[in-house]
Amino acid sequence: MKIVQHCTESSRLENELDNNQPNFNVKAVEHRSKRLHFPFSILARPSDSQQQGMQASSDKYALIEKAAIYASKTAKKSIPNVDVRATPSAFSPTPAELATQIVTQICSQSAYCDDGVIGIKGSLLQAAVAVNREEKEIVLVLNRNRKATGIKHILNGFSRSQPDYLYASNIAKTLVTLRDRNYSEYSITITGDQKESKLINYALKNCK
Repeated sequence: MKIVQHCTESSRLENELDNNQPNFNVKAVEHRSKRLHFPFSILARPSDSQQQGMQASSDKYALIEKAAIYASKTAKKSIPNVDVRATPSAFSPTPAELATQIVTQICSQSAYCDDGVIGIKGSLLQAAVAVNREEKEIVLVLNRNRKATGIKHILNGFSRSQPDYLYASNIAKTLVTLRDRNYSEYSITITGDQKESKLINYALKNCK
């Protein structure tokens, strides 16, 4: 197995695991809510069409995070083909179904699930599952933003910590196992804000 890194706009890295197994399609995409542009960069820049494609991809995952983690109704309306949280659906897999199975299989007393969002007691880490039926993609959003937990992080002493990396990789690994077993036609994308790039890439590298 090898890691293939693709350079994208604003020095973002898009990582993809390359494996001989045809259904092992797992990648990581980091997005940034606040875009930085370098119009006078001396580095080679992608063509306009490539830039538009990369920005559209980044915007899509930013919207998925807003809808899945922050329960933004406005963001959800922008991605009608993506199921998040408790979105009613007559077809499997649903975000809540996948998240519940993940929590059950990682067998941790610290992990819990609420409407397709996995939380860890005492940690800011949240992992939301979203399902894009149109593109046959399962999205795992990793988030450690204090604003996402509201006042709970003050009352319960939530923090960022080294165990977050282990939890994130275990969640991603369990999702890959579930996908390989039951939903092999789906790809998996691990995403989150660029500031969590180390966490996202750790989960990617250790998910199989």
